[in-house]
Amino acid sequence: MVGRKKEVKELNNLCESKASSLVAIYGRRRIGKTYLVNYMFKEHRKECLFFEFTGASDSRFEVQLKNFIEQVYEWFRVEPVKEIEDWTDAFIFLKRTIDAEVEKRDHKEKVIIFIDELPWVDPSEKKGFLSALGYFWNTYCESRKNVLMILCGSNASWIKNKVLEDAEGPLHNRITKKLPMFPFDLQETKEYLTKERNFDIGEKLATDLYMIFGGVAKYLSYLDPNKSINDNIDSLFFTVDGLMYNEYDKVFNSLFVDKRSPHRKVVDLICQKRSGYTQVEISKELGETGGKLNPVIEELLQCGFIQGTTKYGFKSRDTKYVISDPYVLFHHKWIKELSKNDISKFSSGYWRSQIQTQTYAIWRGFSFESVIISNMNLYLKARGMSGTTAKYGYWNTDAKASGEIGAQIDMVVDYGNSQYDIVECKYYKDLFEISKKYKEELENKLLMFRRYGLRNKKSAELRLVFVTSEGVKANSHYHSLNIESIEIEDLIS
Repeated sequence: MVGRKKEVKELNNLCESKASSLVAIYGRRRIGKTYLVNYMFKEHRKECLFFEFTGASDSRFEVQLKNFIEQVYEWFRVEPVKEIEDWTDAFIFLKRTIDAEVEKRDHKEKVIIFIDELPWVDPSEKKGFLSALGYFWNTYCESRKNVLMILCGSNASWIKNKVLEDAEGPLHNRITKKLPMFPFDLQETKEYLTKERNFDIGEKLATDLYMIFGGVAKYLSYLDPNKSINDNIDSLFFTVDGLMYNEYDKVFNSLFVDKRSPHRKVVDLICQKRSGYTQVEISKELGETGGKLNPVIEELLQCGFIQGTTKYGFKSRDTKYVISDPYVLFHHKWIKELSKNDISKFSSGYWRSQIQTQTYAIWRGFSFESVIISNMNLYLKARGMSGTTAKYGYWNTDAKASGEIGAQIDMVVDYGNSQYDIVECKYYKDLFEISKKYKEELENKLLMFRRYGLRNKKSAELRLVFVTSEGVKANSHYHSLNIESIEIEDLIS
């Protein structure tokens, strides 16, 4: 199974535990939460007794309850002997059904109770689902010692507020293990495409696809290996019935049920500026108070939509939030302003025509920088620094004295031992060539950072690191700057 080794190991360990466990698995829509659980208990550990119930979006209590009863029948072929009127009745029915099945089989392995899309079952908590679930866990599951209950959902804010952090809730301090799930990194994305989807592609094309889909497994599964990459993009995004055309709306509707919440407004704003916004700037632009923005930003961070980058040498209040989800950037650049009427008029090959434009080249350069920020684990590995506790952020300064020139550094990596990387990301179709003018800009960055960022710390070691698509041309300017060059192949290999 690509990219989920840690999660598989954690679930295996819980299966071997001599106590019952309550696990929360959460992450954005389409990330592979349900696939992980199904892989574990329908393929890998089929000896476990398994029950699955999935909440239905925007469905009445009566429908949810009926679905629950039907799922008990599907898994155990048992009908209730009396009418089930509420969630307390439903869990009593489940308890008795499981006990009977365990006795019939003389079952010795774990009993898995998987409740998927938990936030959809009773989002307003008016029908007592969580209370009944909490009582079921406390009085039945925990005492049996052989139950693994898995609570899962795409609405990260609901899971966080109602399950993980509600001090007065029925599941307070009951969670045994939290398993947040994140997109694949760049290396895992290529592995998935080549091993699971049978694409014959290299590192650069895998990176191009990562810039569009991110590392979201379900999105990547839509790609047809029998089509060209450009034809795939056209059919998925630029046709009115394409599987990805309305995905952006679905992502926010599934994650953040409260339509009044400013999550989407925050993301839309941050997309407008490459360097990102501080929380103070976001508050000013949107007219939202800091108290309301704090949980919103935290939830967007947890879901992997945004990432905080702090100015070197400054406090966290100077943190700028940038988009770290490549799919979000792609949507805002290429899809957001298109209506259905626009798309219906496109002829085949629309995307192929766009990749020849300067607009595309600029977007890809910006997106590549976001890819590197999202894959710092691979960057550190390529630098031979795996396992190192490194901090990274941006830095800038205005000219402070006569003859000086201000400097902007998009990425500074601080290894905590007076060693610093000044990182430049360049995505070109050929070798990147350093001109005389650009060499002077780089020398000024190093000079100003040492003078004002490091306050002339003489022992500090500064290294210019170029992360590129094709490498850097070894001309005289390159040799004079003592550059460390990292190519995409170094990140993915």
